[in-house]
This record gives sequence, C-alpha cells and structure tokens, in this order.
Amino acid sequence: MTDNQARSESLLRRLLDDTLDPAYEQAAERRASRPGAQKKPRGWSRRLLLAACLMLIGALSTVVISQVRTSAPQRAELRQALIDDISEQRAAGDLLQERLAEVRDEATRVRQQLLAATSQGQSALDELDRAESSAGLTAVQGPGLLVTLTDAPAPEDGGDNLGRILDRDIQSVVNELWAAGAEAVAIDGQRLGPTTSIRSAGQAILVDFRPITNPYLIEAIGPAGMFDQLLESGAGRTLASYASAFGLGLDVRPDEQIELLPGTGAAVGQAEPVPLRGERRGRGGP
Repeated sequence: MTDNQARSESLLRRLLDDTLDPAYEQAAERRASRPGAQKKPRGWSRRLLLAACLMLIGALSTVVISQVRTSAPQRAELRQALIDDISEQRAAGDLLQERLAEVRDEATRVRQQLLAATSQGQSALDELDRAESSAGLTAVQGPGLLVTLTDAPAPEDGGDNLGRILDRDIQSVVNELWAAGAEAVAIDGQRLGPTTSIRSAGQAILVDFRPITNPYLIEAIGPAGMFDQLLESGAGRTLASYASAFGLGLDVRPDEQIELLPGTGAAVGQAEPVPLRGERRGRGGP
C-alpha cells in the first residue's frame, strides 16, 4: 500500500467515525455543563400547549352553551310577544274594516235616497252602481265556482316541499276565472278589484298586503261555463299535473249560491310630471 492510499483510507475512516464537527460537539458540551441546563423530555412543551388549547376550547364551549340556554327563554318570550302584537293589530284592523263597511253602507243608503228623488239623480246613481260593481265595492251573490288549493304534506326527510302553493298558482287561477267570464272573485273572503295585488313575502302569500293561509279558497261568481274552461285551461292542466306529481290539493266544484262581501277598494291617484329646476316649461319660453 502506498503512502497516498494510506492517507486516503485514514481520511475516509475519520469521516465515517467523526460525523459531528468538533466545534458543534464542544458547544453542546458547554451548554450541558451550565447550571439548570437539564433537558426536558422531548415533546413535553407540545403536550402542554395542546392541553392549554383543549382547556381553552372547553371553557369557551361552556360559556357559549350557558349563554344559549340562558337566552332561549328570552327569545321564546320575545317571539310570543311579537305574535300576540300581530294578532292584536290584525284584530284591530278587522274591527276597523267592519266599521268602514257599516259607514259605507249608511252612506250608500243616504246617497240612494237623495239621488233617487230625480230622474237625473237616478241616472247618475245607476252609473255609479255599475262602476262600484266593476270595482268590487258592492256585495254580490249568485252561482259560481269554489276552487280550493291545498299545500302537499311536508316531506318526512325534511327536504323542500315542492307541492307548496305559490302566489303565481293563485294568480293563474284568478286570471283564468276572469277570462272565463267571472263577475266577482274573492280569495279567502277578500274581494278582488282592479288594483288588487297577489304576491308573496317570504313563505307567506299576500292579497292586498293581507296574509292568506293554507288551504286557499277562491270563490268566483259567473256563468256555468267557468268550470269546464278552468279545467281545460293551461293553469288547470298545470295544477293538475302538480297535484299528480307532488301531491298538492286541487278541488273545483260548482256552487249555486255564493255570497261575496264588498271589497275595501284602493285609492288611485294620478301622477303629474314636475319640471326640473332650470327646465323650460314650454316651447316658447321659460
């Protein structure tokens, strides 16, 4: 073996035996020789941090659950108070509607007595009666149809109820009844007029901003042909398919004597454009 080979072998053995740099080894020995330099078991700090986090999460969960349990009765009381307030306001509104109907009937009797005294007054009275009848402001009775729409039962799995009656379903039925020659229509006792709106607000259906509830009863006074025309119309076929597919209720039957109360009517105003500042009022000048 030559000297070069011997030196190479000695260097290789030294690299394999002494894998740690002497400087690192000396620094470690100095750190270990310091007072209080005992090493903690590996992972001890991680265990302490994990335990602290778990204790914090547990404390927060306890506080949240306690607050929820404490505030639950308050929320229930507030909800019941709102329901009671709505019921009271609705009852007060119904009383005002009844009083309005009484005052309107009294005014109508007085008006008829005064106008019927002359031929000109009687002519004006007849024209006024026709206008009020067209606007749904007079009580009417006669033969017609009773249409009942009912929501399907809620799914047992808690999913969406695809068989729930929507505002557009009621709109389509009412439009078909008007097209079939209905003279007067009411929904859950509320008389419809030229300005009546049927719309939804969340899960509720409103007729002139008054809620109606399931089942929905639509009453219409008109000719006997309304029955066949409604069932053969697009709205009738669509609702029949919904009843078959989703289980909603659709019942249409004639009635020989339907009585509809007068509607409340709605104030209709006419808007006029207001000239903007600096805008010319006419073609020839300011």
